Amino acid sequence: MIDGSPVRARRALLYMPGDDLRKIRKATTLNVDCVCLDMEDGVAANRKQEARVTVAAALQELDFGRSERLVRINPIGSGLEEQDLAAALDAGVRPDGIVIPKVQTADAIRWASAQISAAERANGWPEGSIGLMVLVETALGVVNLARIASAGARLRALIFGSEDLAGDIGAVRTREAWEVFYARSAVVTHAAAFGLQAIDMVYIDFKDVAGLAQEAAQGAQLGFAGKQIIH
Repeated sequence: MIDGSPVRARRALLYMPGDDLRKIRKATTLNVDCVCLDMEDGVAANRKQEARVTVAAALQELDFGRSERLVRINPIGSGLEEQDLAAALDAGVRPDGIVIPKVQTADAIRWASAQISAAERANGWPEGSIGLMVLVETALGVVNLARIASAGARLRALIFGSEDLAGDIGAVRTREAWEVFYARSAVVTHAAAFGLQAIDMVYIDFKDVAGLAQEAAQGAQLGFAGKQIIH
């Protein structure tokens, strides 16, 4: 419970490339807890506008059933975030949440929340009905976790991005993941301290089902509420 309200189950957060309507349509049939229409890593640099158009169309046309409808925009400061957010919020159909990658400061969350609040008022949607989830995947983001986790009531979850973090700190990524364990633990600890859900890292080797099961079980033991998955 958060503020007396039931917390939505987010056991699996599935990313689908925002420029591929066929794959997004497939995702709506999978009965997954969260479907995230991705405009960031899942979309080539020269197809960002195509992704915006496709994401808006998916929100308007597709029935996601019980799945939470999320949209991942490009990072705040990338120069792409305003158009991405506008595409997600101007479709005429309210998304359930916005995912912001590579969050390093609380200012990014406050900026996005202000934009979302304006869209809620303009569309007659309930204030605070669109949630925010943020990816912590840089060294500065880990250092600023307390400020990030307390940046506003719209925040629903902290998501741990292990691959980008490893690159940011110059670590060599291994299956055991000890090189990112400190940050992984810090994300789930700060989420618990501030009444948020924590979503664990992606398991990259999609052919290794046993390894996935082991890492998912470890994440649950650490206190994560769910796990990111990719198409």
